[in-house]
Amino acid sequence: MLTQKTRYALRALLYLIEEGHGDAVQLPRIAETQKIPRKFLELIMLDLKALGIVKSVRGPKGGYRLTRHPRGISFGEVIRGLEGPIALVPCASVNFYKRCGDCHDEATCAIRRLFVLVRDRSIDVLNSVSLEDGARWELRLTDSDADNSHSGDPLAADWQI
Repeated sequence: MLTQKTRYALRALLYLIEEGHGDAVQLPRIAETQKIPRKFLELIMLDLKALGIVKSVRGPKGGYRLTRHPRGISFGEVIRGLEGPIALVPCASVNFYKRCGDCHDEATCAIRRLFVLVRDRSIDVLNSVSLEDGARWELRLTDSDADNSHSGDPLAADWQI
């Protein structure tokens, strides 16, 4: 299950795409419109900055913006960066592997085999959906809508990353 922190992070990132159009968005505006406690959002944005997903911009038009086009940032990257392992059991994790204390034989363990499969499929799905896809879902745009009418597509903006 996702933590509230990760849900807020995803909500803030989608808002940067939908409202920022590649420009910086001020933190108070994100917090207010997305109903995220401001102090908590400050910590979340610092974590996203450390992951290289957002950067801060100083000045009167400052705030936060994505470091690259939303097409190049997957839900998987954000979730793994904030949550850690995707695997539901430690013995199925690639980066955070830990042997289970009650396992008799890892090579034949049905529980481990199942959760390696779940991990792999989950990672495939999370990595295949970009923040741009998520923003399109939120805006209820289809690919054909975007292709036919770039002037009305907020995601068609030139991203100045």
